[in-house]
Amino acid sequence: MSALHAIDRESPLPLYAQVKRRLRAAILAWPAGNDVFHTEHALCATFGVSRATVRQAVAELESEGLLRRRQGFGTLVNRQKIEESFTPLTNFRDQWASSGRVLKVELHRAERIACPAPFAEMLGLAAGEPVLHLERFRLSDGVRVAWDSRFIPKAVAAGIARREFAKVSLLDVLARKVEFDRGESQLESALAGDEHADRLDLLPGDPVLMRHLIYFSTDDRPVLAGLSVYRADQVRYKVSAPMRGRGVDADTELGALGVLV
Repeated sequence: MSALHAIDRESPLPLYAQVKRRLRAAILAWPAGNDVFHTEHALCATFGVSRATVRQAVAELESEGLLRRRQGFGTLVNRQKIEESFTPLTNFRDQWASSGRVLKVELHRAERIACPAPFAEMLGLAAGEPVLHLERFRLSDGVRVAWDSRFIPKAVAAGIARREFAKVSLLDVLARKVEFDRGESQLESALAGDEHADRLDLLPGDPVLMRHLIYFSTDDRPVLAGLSVYRADQVRYKVSAPMRGRGVDADTELGALGVLV
């Protein structure tokens, strides 16, 4: 772990936040085979800060699920990330629960707007055509783990009460009006810009995972498009590619799922 040069005492960023950022990077690169984290005494010596500063940084990392305290063992690195996978029967609540995390949804915005050109093209609409735009956060233990932006054509969203969009599964809500045929996703890694850093309590340049998505009805109409941005320190994505008897290679299967490889 880097020594005192990692802390900039002239920076407007509080010392505990600087320590937290360095510790998050250390946790993500933590070697296998030993989950015991540094002691408070060692961290104080490394960064040249007070115990109160270290405790605040460690407490926030613990609340985010990156560290855990275990009596008799001290502070441990928590390697268990939320694992999501994209399947026809996707149920993110169950997937998060299997990772030992409880999924909560916070509806931040639900408003009719002129559809931005990239999403209008995905939905087969004219640029600027009205759509319902939803912004939602997915949280675990009070931490914003993912930000979701969704665009729904006006005809699909019509008649659905705003409170319905606060439910965990948008697909269940929309399935009352639409019979879904398939969904496509594209995944890519990125670095958080100012906007996403602010939304997910990150610092600019921290790693994020981005998922572009579109869903189609049985008559091949695009009925939902959007973008999800995940904290890369909290989530990983799993893709299963059936191979038996298909006579194709893995890249072909992944490409069919719309996954960037």
